[in-house]
Parts: sequence; C-alpha cells; structure tokens
Amino acid sequence: MILELQDYIKKRSFAFSLQPLVTHLLLMAMLVYIHTLVLIPYLLEKKRTVLYIASIAGLIVLYTIVRSWSQLYWDAVVWPEDVMTLQSYFKWNLFYAVWFILISSMLLYTQKWSEQRQQVKNIQISQLQTELKYLRAQINPHFLFNGLNTIYGYIDINNQQARDILVQFSDLLRYNLYEADVDMVELEQETKFLQNYVALQRARSNDNMKIELVIDTEDNTVKIAPLICMAFVENAFKYTTRDSRENTVKIYLQQKGNTIHFNCTNTYEETQQYSKGIGLNNVMRRLELLYKDRYMLDIHKENNIYRVELTLTV
Repeated sequence: MILELQDYIKKRSFAFSLQPLVTHLLLMAMLVYIHTLVLIPYLLEKKRTVLYIASIAGLIVLYTIVRSWSQLYWDAVVWPEDVMTLQSYFKWNLFYAVWFILISSMLLYTQKWSEQRQQVKNIQISQLQTELKYLRAQINPHFLFNGLNTIYGYIDINNQQARDILVQFSDLLRYNLYEADVDMVELEQETKFLQNYVALQRARSNDNMKIELVIDTEDNTVKIAPLICMAFVENAFKYTTRDSRENTVKIYLQQKGNTIHFNCTNTYEETQQYSKGIGLNNVMRRLELLYKDRYMLDIHKENNIYRVELTLTV
C-alpha cells in the first residue's frame, strides 16, 4: 500500500513538473508560428512594413507578459516562501522572444532561398530541354522565307487576296522566329501579330463565322510578354464550330495606363472536349513566372460560350 502511494506521488510530481515545460513550449510555438505563417507572408512580404513592425512588437510584448505570468505562478507553487515580482522575469523573456523571432526568420528565409535555388535550377533545366527540342526541329529560316518569296512570285498578279494572305503568313512566321524570341516586346508588335493572325482566320472561314477584333490602346510602346494571349485565341478558332449555324469569335484587347485587359469569347459545341492542352498549360506557366501576383485569369464556359478574361499589370 505504501509503495503504491509512493508511485502515485511520483507520477503526480512528474506530471506537475511537466506543466510549466508544456506551457513554455506552447507559448514559443505560438510566437514562432504566428510570426512565420501570418505576419511575414501577409504583412512583411506585402510591403505593409509599419503594420508588420507594430504587430511583431505586440506579439513580443504579449509573449513576454504571458510567459512572465506563467513563470511567476509556477515559481510561487514550487517556492512559496521566495515569491518574485513580475518585472523580474521581463528582461529574460523579452530576450527569448526576440531570439526566437530572429531564429525563426533565419530558418524561414533559408528554406525559401533553398526552394528558390531549386526552382531556378528546374527552370534552367527546362529551358535547356526546350532549346534542345527547338534545335532538333528547327527549319532553316532563310530557306523557309526564300520558299515563300518563290511561291509569292508564282501567284497570279491579279489574285491580290492570295498574295496578301501569303504576306500576312510570312509576317507571322517572321514574328515567331525573330521578334518573339525575347522576354518582352512592344504592344504594337503584339497587336500587329494578332491582327495578321485574325486576318488569316477570316480568309479561311466560311460566311457563317462572325469574327470581331477590337484593339484599344493608349500607348503602343508598353512592354508585354510575346504571344501571351495567342494560346487563347488559337483555342477559340480551334474549338469554334464550323457548321451551318452562326458561330462567333470575339477578341477584345485594351491597354490603359499600366493595365492590359484581354477578353476572348467563342461559341462551341457542348459535345466537344475542350481540353487545356500543352499550349494553355505553357501560357499559364509563363503567366506565373513573368506576372506573378500581377495578373488575373478567369476561364469559364456557359451556354455554349467559352470565355477567357486576362488582366495584366505591366
């Protein structure tokens, strides 16, 4: 009986001694996680510096006060004859709070730095693979354009429409091969490419296809990623029905200040399988890399209408 009582007392003493440690660990976890998961991503990284500094100061003060009260309580239980004041705990708890903040920040940004390095490495590998595939599939551009010039010369001089179409097609190829091989181009180049592409689609479409293209720009020297909208336009023409019913493709591009708004709608058959495909996946990846946090993309289907809305901040 005495042994059982001693075991019970030991267990109670052990559980009692763990409570201050558990309380301390919970307070430390609260301090670290609120700082790294809330304050840094939602305030510091969004340039809300003043609010971040005020919040981190409040968090440190809160931790210091709660931790000091906790120590005062447990020390009074253990050493009731030697009760300390609340202020006597403040200095060290304040030091611990600042230390935990600094360590957690260093660990967080070390992790982010490592992830960014890995991301850059993956992008470089992907670029090398893409370049290798491009070199394997490349057609000599001079041969291609010389061939087009030869075809142009053989087209009857009275067939002006065919000649115009060939010139537009040549401009499309030249833009793809030479001008679009950069990170950014002037908006004027991109809109001209879009106009040539739509003109070719008009030439090959039947009478029941209504194609509308509206371009409204204030400054044609604004820079934009080349061909960033073309995947959506290509899909619009690809999936538009070409039967006897009236079908439409409407393209609208507006530039105002540092904002570019692109809207593309087309009719389609519900029975068609409208998949993203490689082209759309690539353009979404490019948007994430080039316009991260500076774009909004909305794609939806309703009543046989497929609509794409893209807003870029350049």
